[in-house]
Amino acid sequence: MNELKHLKRLSAIKTNAGIKFLTPAAFPGNHCPLHTALALSAKIKGMSTLVVGTPECGTYSRNIISQLKAEDGGLHWMYILEANEVVFGCRTGLIGAIKEMDKAGAKTVMLILTCVPEVIGEDIEGIVHEIQPQIEARLTFIRMGHFKCNSYPSGYWKTLTAFGTLMEQTQTRPDIVNILGRSREENRIPPPELLTALEKQGFHLRMLAPKSDIKDFIASPDAKLNLVLSPFMNPLAEMMRQQYQVPLISLHETYDVLGIDYLYQSVAEALGIVWDREYTETRKIAVSLQDQVKEAFHGVSYISTRIGALTPLPLALYLTQFQMKPLLLHLDEFYPDDRKWAKALNEKGYDPMICHMVNDAADVLVLEHLGPDFSFGELPDGTGQIPCVPYLDDLYGQIGYERTVLLLSRMLKAFQRTNMPETRRKIHGAS
Repeated sequence: MNELKHLKRLSAIKTNAGIKFLTPAAFPGNHCPLHTALALSAKIKGMSTLVVGTPECGTYSRNIISQLKAEDGGLHWMYILEANEVVFGCRTGLIGAIKEMDKAGAKTVMLILTCVPEVIGEDIEGIVHEIQPQIEARLTFIRMGHFKCNSYPSGYWKTLTAFGTLMEQTQTRPDIVNILGRSREENRIPPPELLTALEKQGFHLRMLAPKSDIKDFIASPDAKLNLVLSPFMNPLAEMMRQQYQVPLISLHETYDVLGIDYLYQSVAEALGIVWDREYTETRKIAVSLQDQVKEAFHGVSYISTRIGALTPLPLALYLTQFQMKPLLLHLDEFYPDDRKWAKALNEKGYDPMICHMVNDAADVLVLEHLGPDFSFGELPDGTGQIPCVPYLDDLYGQIGYERTVLLLSRMLKAFQRTNMPETRRKIHGAS
């Protein structure tokens, strides 16, 4: 198809720069990573922010802060560059602003540098190194130039990784387990069975996520184990493993029942415990559903559109066990961990096209012309001829057997409520 000639295959993708927009239709733009960096930081109790940029960045920042309920205990200021600072840098003025925030009572300050400070090469690391001994507030920083990325996810994981520079080495407490990517206030999503089982075993679960206290992040190197429930948290967990020797087990990439068995056993061994029969029933259901999906979806081709915070490559790798064929995958961002998942998928013999979808009306025409049997994620403005699993956002923060049950159940429901069996018989030449 000529419409897809500009796209690269997964094997050729090394960074975000290799991910092309699916269609060239007019588009107002994704959220700047400043949006997610500021929104995340403002939701952390005790965290203040200082956005450094142009008047446009200042206006955008004010809108972000006004539209969310920032946690108490934080100041949210903007440092607007003057014309001469765009040319000669803003070191002197920025140091003055940081000192003013310190006097105003800020306890921890996230410095967020936008595009212009990045372009002119402002030495924020040097500024922080110089000013930190002179003030009480703890400082950390992130560089958030939008020109370096397609979209906003880096605003999450880079901000979270920056929290790591505030941490303090301390003695390990054997009863503490850090849960990275889950808040106690996420009442709309049931807690994973694994977390409930750990609490019954007597462990204290420290939740590290939006609405956590910055003090929890600072104290987190005392944990016995880091359990990662979100792709945004993997870089922070890896940094903690390297710098503070906190072991990590990443749970959000695995869907296969045997893979989940291995992860749960790894958790038990790391914590020196033995599971009872907490997961027996859910595991049985997951095994049964895998058998049904293997029969119904064998050889089905599919695309993946916007599927929330679920990472497409680990999901695609799981689907290979049903012989499902990925034709085209939308990636919001090529995460640091994605290289290993891309390599594993390529080794299985699959090399799908990779793109970034932003224009629903234009994109759907290309996707329907591509003719996949199935779609993970919605196809807004489409004809409905491609069956899809539309609602995946609520799988965020879910792990283990119960998440696999939810995913496979929705796949089978989509299969049953469409004429997909007849379509597949025509495609595969069956009578």
